[in-house]
Amino acid sequence: MTFSWLLGLDECNSLKTGVFKMTNEVEGSAPITSVIERTGEFQYERVKELGLEIKYKVEWVNDCTYKLVWLETIKDENNFGYPTNQIITNTITEVTPEYYIIISSSNLFEEKFEGKVEIVKR
Repeated sequence: MTFSWLLGLDECNSLKTGVFKMTNEVEGSAPITSVIERTGEFQYERVKELGLEIKYKVEWVNDCTYKLVWLETIKDENNFGYPTNQIITNTITEVTPEYYIIISSSNLFEEKFEGKVEIVKR
């Protein structure tokens, strides 16, 4: 595994804007796919299966770590009730031409999550 401090600046910088896709396997149910659009200062996440769309403010901590701060729930068709006080910290640990790997943590939970994010458009 490559640690974020070993990644080149250009590799992480290339992910500050673009369209990405992340699929989470949930035991006992169909996979859930998030379509992520990052426009530098803001990130929009759309989860069709949940009828959920959220807008975050993106705060870059360093070249390969960023925080997502909730700004607005644009759509919540299933009354998911997203926790508006949650701050998600993502650290990019590996970048390839097709995907990148993140380690995510939250101010609300102790667990960390490692995920693979597909690069749709840079």
